[in-house]
Amino acid sequence: MMNNTPTKVNSADHSFAQSKTQALQENPNLDLIFEEISEKREIVPPPRIAARFYRPTISRRKPSAASSRRNSISSAHSYQSNTCNREAQSSFFAQHQRRNNIIEDRKARLADRAAHVEKVRLRAAFFKAAPRSTTNSEERALAAQQAREKNLADIVAACAEEVRRAKEIAETMKEKREADGKRLRKDMEERLAEAEKRREKNLRRCSSIKRRCSLSNSYKILTAQENELMNIAASRIQRQWRTYQRKKIVKQFSTLGLSIERVKQESFDYVAGLLEQVNVLTTMARLLRVCGLKYTEGRSVSEMISVKAFLSAYLITGHPRQTLSTRIEIKDIQYKETCPLIKDDLENIQVQDLVNKARNLLITFEHTVIRLNNLNKYLPSLTQQSSLSQNYASFFDAFVAWKARDSEALIEVLLLQFIELEKIWLSVKDISEKTVAESYKDGIRENQIMLMARIKRLAGEKRYKDAISKALQEAHASRSARKPLKQTQSFATIPNESSKESADRLKIAEKAMAAALHTLIPKTQPQSTVISKADVIRFAQPVMQDNRIVTHEIAIDREYRIGEEFLADKNTSMQSAFENMRNDIKAGNSDIWVLAMAENVQKKLQRLLTEGKPMYDSIGEWLNQSFIATQLRHQSFSFNNFFDEIGRLLPKLCAPFRDKQIKEIIQKKFQDNDVVSRLEALMHALDILQIDYANFLLQRQTPLILANAAQYETYQFMQQLAEPGGSLRSTEAAWKKAQDKVIAEVSKRDPENINKPINEKIYIQMLVDVFTIPAHENEIPETLQLDKHRILRIRDEIRRIVTCGAILLQCKNLLKRDVRSLWKTEGTRIYLVLENSKSQEQAAQGIQAALESYRSMPIATKDYIQNFVVNRAIEAFSSRQSYPKEPVIHLLLRRLSGYILTRLGTRTEKEKTKAANATSESLVSLGLPEFSQKVGEIIHEIGRVAAVDREAHGRWYEQIIEKYSNEQIENSDQMDIDMSLTR
Repeated sequence: MMNNTPTKVNSADHSFAQSKTQALQENPNLDLIFEEISEKREIVPPPRIAARFYRPTISRRKPSAASSRRNSISSAHSYQSNTCNREAQSSFFAQHQRRNNIIEDRKARLADRAAHVEKVRLRAAFFKAAPRSTTNSEERALAAQQAREKNLADIVAACAEEVRRAKEIAETMKEKREADGKRLRKDMEERLAEAEKRREKNLRRCSSIKRRCSLSNSYKILTAQENELMNIAASRIQRQWRTYQRKKIVKQFSTLGLSIERVKQESFDYVAGLLEQVNVLTTMARLLRVCGLKYTEGRSVSEMISVKAFLSAYLITGHPRQTLSTRIEIKDIQYKETCPLIKDDLENIQVQDLVNKARNLLITFEHTVIRLNNLNKYLPSLTQQSSLSQNYASFFDAFVAWKARDSEALIEVLLLQFIELEKIWLSVKDISEKTVAESYKDGIRENQIMLMARIKRLAGEKRYKDAISKALQEAHASRSARKPLKQTQSFATIPNESSKESADRLKIAEKAMAAALHTLIPKTQPQSTVISKADVIRFAQPVMQDNRIVTHEIAIDREYRIGEEFLADKNTSMQSAFENMRNDIKAGNSDIWVLAMAENVQKKLQRLLTEGKPMYDSIGEWLNQSFIATQLRHQSFSFNNFFDEIGRLLPKLCAPFRDKQIKEIIQKKFQDNDVVSRLEALMHALDILQIDYANFLLQRQTPLILANAAQYETYQFMQQLAEPGGSLRSTEAAWKKAQDKVIAEVSKRDPENINKPINEKIYIQMLVDVFTIPAHENEIPETLQLDKHRILRIRDEIRRIVTCGAILLQCKNLLKRDVRSLWKTEGTRIYLVLENSKSQEQAAQGIQAALESYRSMPIATKDYIQNFVVNRAIEAFSSRQSYPKEPVIHLLLRRLSGYILTRLGTRTEKEKTKAANATSESLVSLGLPEFSQKVGEIIHEIGRVAAVDREAHGRWYEQIIEKYSNEQIENSDQMDIDMSLTR
């Protein structure tokens, strides 16, 4: 029964499926209806029916191995319990059956859908494979072809019409041209026929003229043609001959080998002799005519003068010192030391201008000659001729002006030398033997004759005689007043100040310097004239150095210029005035301040300009006090307009290198809302312009300042000593200390005191002690007070050098490095740290960082260097007025002082050059190889100070020398007396 039931059910299901399929085929819409119904309704069979179709899952397991868990006792027990309790689990099987039915139903629906999809796909494939109808496509193709043919036909018709029209136009134009051509030919034929008729008529008319007339006319024509040909041939021959002559002249000049380079290489005497040769003069004259120089046209004396002036440009360019110098060469060496020779005049602006113009002339001339060749027929272009003529005219004017200026000075120098030679002869002939006097006489007379010839050539016959007679009278008149020259050992002296001639010369020098420097520094109004608070601004001027200081700095360094470091002090002192002005402007009392400001600005601006110039006058009218007062009274004065006008004016007056700074002041500070701040910026800008103008004037007056600097300082120092409290106490103390030191040093080498120390060595020792040994400012000698800031600065530099050297030397020893090795980077950085540090802690940290950044070292070494080396060196460095007690610094300072003393003690140029070349080696042995450049600069600066000091204060040093020499003699005499008494 159990086996037959499923079969029946399956057959029923099968019949139901067939009926359903037939119904679907008959009515396809039923498929969708059944699908919707099946989706909405769940068919759940009863449990008893579901049990017939489904078996429990556990009974259909696959057999497993005997050892598996299924064959275990627990698994068997579970199976038996399930079998026993199967009836209890009928509800579970019913649920399971329902779920399986749902799944099967869904599978059936999916199968139906797949069948439907396949049916649609087959139908689409069928329609795709069926043959298509081509009737429509063929019709469309035919229509398109017909349309295309129609368009082509229209285009062909249009083109044919255009071609036809163009052909008609072309034929019309062709016919028109042919008609015009026929008409022109006809007209031409008619004209030719008329011309032929006129010609025949003229021939018939001329046939009656005699044959002689026709022959004479033809002869004249032939003669004129021959003459024209002869002229052309002659001009060509002349042109070639002139070209050959010019080529010959250029070749002759090239054989001379005269050029700027050769003139500089040859000696002055050789060049002078070469330029005096006749062939050189004639060749140069011809070549200058070829170059188109109009000043050499015509064979006359003026032509030779122009040629010689041109040739003098070679001497001026190649040997300016010998050519332009006003000194006279004395043949005998023994007279040179006594004849006063003036300094070379090459620093003069006029002389420098002459040298530059001579160089420009020769450069232009050489460029012109180089370009002469066959292509230009050895003729310069008009541009070259014009340039050469302009340069020659400029040079010739400068040369004539120099000769006119220099002739008077040269005559005076020649007369002074003539007088000195005469004085020498008068002094020698009485105190010397006859043979010696005769030898002097021959040399002196020979030089006097040479001087007389030059004076005669420069001054003329009449003036020459008067000048020589006056010179002889002056020499004989001063014979009785002449004193023997006191010689010192390599020490510059000045005649006794009691001499009237010396005093007059000093006064003249002081007046000359005052005249040269009075325009540098504007006069400051004294405090007694300051009445109101506004007068502080009215009379405000830039704070500059005194004339004496400026002269002294120029004597040491001719490139010295006034700096801006003094403006900061002035700005600080003016702050109170600016605050008063700000308060009064807020209170409404601004008129007096505006007038004071306008007056100050007017004076400063007009000082930068030349009186009488348009800008000078316009500034005077614009800033006139009455005009400003009128504006203030009518309340029409505007600060904005005032500063705008000043902003347009300042860039026109400032130097080119100040453009950026002035522009920044105008664009930033002039836009401030505070009027006083704008005025402060304006005052600063005007002070800068005043300093630049003073430096410009200083540069122009430098040659005059250098010529009178020593005498001016002598006069000023004399006036300083004449004041109450003036003395040489510090100078004498420094000299005495240096003298004792030198004597002690000499006594070690010369116990018997045979070689006495020279004064020059004592002076150098004093100078080195002042510049190198730390001491109080009051101990600086009075003669070196003008160099006080320089002395303090060099002392600081030397302290830094020896401190850096001590630190590096000890570090090299600790790290076991060669002490001669160069630690340039470390030395430079440590020097900068010592220069810029504000405290000892900051300096120690900076030095330690500099050493550690470039040298690797153990921690113990770092600690030792920081605790002992660096700290002790900085403590010794901080003592400015006492000698350092740290042993290494003390040793290096003593070595460095000795080295500077040795360098300054060299006398000859050979010794100086040798010492300068051995600087690096010497400093390596001293332990300061990293600072050779700085030490060299210090030595050079001290040497310049020494030269200026000896020249200006030599007479007072002579007094000190004489004083201590007498004391030494008295002490030695007293010692002799004491020794005699003991016996």
